[in-house]
Amino acid sequence: MRQLRVIAALLLMSTGLFAQDQPKDSTSAAAPQRSASTQHQQERCGLKKLDQCLKDLAHDQAGIWTSPLRLNSHDSTWLVPFAGATGAAFAYDRDALRQIGTTNRGLVNKSETVSEFGSAYATFGEAGALYLLGALKHNEHLRETGILGAEAVANASLVASVLKLATNRERPNDGLGTGRFWPHGTHNYSLDSSFPSGHAAASWALARVIAAEYHGWLPKLGAYGFATAISASRITGRRHFPSDVVVGSTFGYLIGGYVVRHHSVANQDASSYTLVPVFDRAQHAYGMTVLFTPSSEQMEGTVHAFLRFSSIFNRK
Repeated sequence: MRQLRVIAALLLMSTGLFAQDQPKDSTSAAAPQRSASTQHQQERCGLKKLDQCLKDLAHDQAGIWTSPLRLNSHDSTWLVPFAGATGAAFAYDRDALRQIGTTNRGLVNKSETVSEFGSAYATFGEAGALYLLGALKHNEHLRETGILGAEAVANASLVASVLKLATNRERPNDGLGTGRFWPHGTHNYSLDSSFPSGHAAASWALARVIAAEYHGWLPKLGAYGFATAISASRITGRRHFPSDVVVGSTFGYLIGGYVVRHHSVANQDASSYTLVPVFDRAQHAYGMTVLFTPSSEQMEGTVHAFLRFSSIFNRK
C-alpha cells in the first residue's frame, strides 16, 4: 500500500514536469509564465553573478514542485508509459537483485568505481569543468552548457534529496533486502534512503542539458551513454533497486529539460505570444489582447526590410 502511494505521488509530479515540455511557441496557459521568465532572465547566472544563480535555483524549485498544478488533459499521454515502467520496475526489484547475487565482488567493485563519476559532486564538477573550459576558450556556448549543467544537477539533487527523506527506503543490502519504505515508521528520516537514485538523477540531468545544447548524434550518444552507464552501475553495484534508478533517471531527464527551456539563451530568444483577456465593465465590452514578442532574428530581418523599403522612397 505504501508503494502505491509513492507511485501515485511520483506520477503526479512527473506528469507535471512532462507538461512543461512544450515548445516555446505553444499557445498553452503557460505562455504568460514564459514571458515573465524571459524578463526575469535578463541577468545571467555565472561566477560573477552567484546571487542570480541562487535566484534561478529558487525559481526552478518553485516551478518544479508546483508543476502538477499546471496539468492538462493531454498530459495523460506521458502518464501511461511512466506508470507502466515504474510499476514493472517495482515488481522486478527483488528478482533483479537476486540475479546479480551477493558473491560477485568483482562486479560490485567495478560498478562502484563507475558510479563515482555520477555523484552529485562529480557531475557538478563536470559541469563546472565545461564552464571553465568555455571561459578559457572564449566559447560562450560551451560556457552556457556548463552553467545550465550545474543548475540542472543542483535542481535534480535537491529534488532527489527531498524524495529520499520522504520515502526512507531501505537499500538492497539493508534489512531484509526487500526495499521496504519507512521500515521503522515515519518518525525516522534519512538522506541515505535508496529511493530514488541521486546518481541517476544528477547524471541524466547533466546529460539532458548537453544533448539539448549540442544537436549532433555524437554528443547525444556520449551524454546519454554516460548517464546509462551510471544508472546501470547503481544496480549492479547493489546500491539501488531498478525502480530507484528508473524514477531517478526520469526525474533527472525532465529536470534537465526544464532548466534548458527556462534558462537557455536559444530558448529565451525564441518568439512567443501571450493571449490576455480584456473586459470593460463600463462599456460592457470584452475582447482579447495579443502580445507578440519577436526573436532577435525576426527583429533584425524586419529592420533590414524597413531600411530597404525606405531607401526606395529616398531614391525617388
